[in-house]
Amino acid sequence: MSTQNQLADTKPTYQEIEQALINVVKAGIYYRRPKDGKFMQSYKERIKKLRQAEDPQEYVLKLAMTIFPNEAKYHKVKDDYKEFYRRDPKILNAIMELYKLYYKLAKDHFITDKQVDEEIEDFLSSL
Repeated sequence: MSTQNQLADTKPTYQEIEQALINVVKAGIYYRRPKDGKFMQSYKERIKKLRQAEDPQEYVLKLAMTIFPNEAKYHKVKDDYKEFYRRDPKILNAIMELYKLYYKLAKDHFITDKQVDEEIEDFLSSL
């Protein structure tokens, strides 16, 4: 495998996720988002939970899998953020960078239709 492919396959670390979260908060400050507002508080809470996690790397992986259970969800979220933050490019860019990292973590764990079928069978077998 070439060095370039190895770099592309490298999974983001929790430190990179934390820095990306901090960059979102910095962008919020740049646009003078209220520090007690929902936007700033939600990203502050994400940083707090990450820092308090017993296993931060496992925590960010589970979070990424929750945010992006499949490829379609990733594209939908990305499109929604592009529309919502189109007038705040620093926030948009910071969020897009964060979500690229989450995507890199989650993509190897996307659920397939076959897995959905298997899980529904298991779930309903207890009826």
